Amino acid sequence: MIGVEQISRRGFFAAGAVGAAMVGVGGFGAVSRQADAAFVRPPGASSGAEVVAACDRCQKCLQACPYGIVTPVPLAESLVAYGTPMLSFRNGCCDFCMQCVDACPTGALAYGGPAERDLGVAVVVKDACVAWDWAGCTVCKDECPVEGAITLDDHDRPVVHPEYCDGCGKCEQVCPSASLRAYNAAASDRGIVVVSRASEAAQATGAVPSAELASKRTVAVPRGSEAAPHTKGVHPDGPDATREAGGIS
Repeated sequence: MIGVEQISRRGFFAAGAVGAAMVGVGGFGAVSRQADAAFVRPPGASSGAEVVAACDRCQKCLQACPYGIVTPVPLAESLVAYGTPMLSFRNGCCDFCMQCVDACPTGALAYGGPAERDLGVAVVVKDACVAWDWAGCTVCKDECPVEGAITLDDHDRPVVHPEYCDGCGKCEQVCPSASLRAYNAAASDRGIVVVSRASEAAQATGAVPSAELASKRTVAVPRGSEAAPHTKGVHPDGPDATREAGGIS
């Protein structure tokens, strides 16, 4: 299980004070943008702003996750969203066991709604993906638990099909790019990553370079223009179980 950043009481209230100060000097727009930042959230999370409003930063979802992939938003990423839950797939992936939702006492994570079983969508990072330059790497396609979510093009490079992908993070977890491309410090450490469907990065078609991914990964698009959720395929639904796309338990 990955390490969890502990949020001090002082740090939490300091972040709140800074946010209040930003509003006081005319920074309401900046606060709103930070609240809407498109982080990849755990199952059952709605919009970024609604998570920020409902979450009391108790960390019960972090403690409940058996895979160690729920982690708090760092203060450096957002003053307003600091301490609210986001997902990191470096050491694990989500099988929608829903233990984080069960543990949430405030409704920031909840059953029902389009986000219950849809975390985001994978995006290929072309200057980090080994298959983009070299032939032979098909790890993300081979390990993807949803048939049809990742296929190969005519050059054996991965192609993500958003209508099948639910952002479980398995592809990002198993991508070997970090070790195979250690010589290129400018490239992302994964050749495929999961982004929120509400992010500008999710609007890209095909592969994107690392710099474009970094600039668009958490930048939210206007409400109502998010990438469409998955509608096809058989997806993970808890340990050793599956479900059809769109199925709600």
